[in-house]
Amino acid sequence: MLETESEIATAEYVPPIRPLDVEELIRTRIPTLSRTNMKIPELLRDDNCPTRKIADAVGFDPVLTTRLLKMANSSLYARRNTANSIQQAIEALGRKSVYDIVMLGAMADSFAKEIVSSIYGRILWEHSIVVGLLAREVGRLLGLRGTEEAFLCGILHDIGKILLLKAETEYYNGIIAEPSERELLRAEEITFGLTHAEVGAYISYKWDLPEIVCNVILYHHQPEKTTGSSVVTHIVNVADLIANVNGYGVRLEEVEALAFSESVRLLRLETDQITEAWANIQDSLAEVLSMFYH
Repeated sequence: MLETESEIATAEYVPPIRPLDVEELIRTRIPTLSRTNMKIPELLRDDNCPTRKIADAVGFDPVLTTRLLKMANSSLYARRNTANSIQQAIEALGRKSVYDIVMLGAMADSFAKEIVSSIYGRILWEHSIVVGLLAREVGRLLGLRGTEEAFLCGILHDIGKILLLKAETEYYNGIIAEPSERELLRAEEITFGLTHAEVGAYISYKWDLPEIVCNVILYHHQPEKTTGSSVVTHIVNVADLIANVNGYGVRLEEVEALAFSESVRLLRLETDQITEAWANIQDSLAEVLSMFYH
């Protein structure tokens, strides 16, 4: 068990009911990123790499090409002129947004069966998209620097839950609907010896994602424990709560929970800003969901 979640464990050690071998799960349950999904982030991180070269790499993946063109012409990235080519789409979106879309697609492709065929899988997927969009919007409304990774962190914050649902369906269906997130974390610890936050952080590490993403996933229920990415972690914590309050989650949170949120207080997020953030993502949410369901 990772030290970060140790407070969830019982006072006296109790062996997990079904201990997880995370390495084995990732090796057998999650497809490795496609050659395109591995190459493109590398190209995007190179500031000297011409857009034409990135466009050529994207062109080998028809699905990714379609997603980028749809995103570039969506309200999420509202622009005056239509993007008709991959290069125009990349220039319209910007390299950071292209990176986010590549990882969003990789997650969708890795868990496609669960997203389509499992009730909980679909709930978790939609919740993740909502949290990503909300995290991006909250960061924008607050005008905070260093929050460029908020969308990706929000999208991936519960990837550990989706893996547990995929790998341990029977066991996880029995505990995922615990009355509170704290009780869920405790049940995961007792059952598997690891929480979804730990599993998700490990997946992001194996996918070679930025350190900030790994940290936010690991600490999204305990933002006070993180270092170096505390603002984004608090933003994702708030976005997670707002999504649940609005019915996008396994359990519905009461709106009063926002008033007691330490992250809301620390970010100095006002009630009208929360309302505005929720209203502002509605068109984008519909477009992103349609991209993966149709």
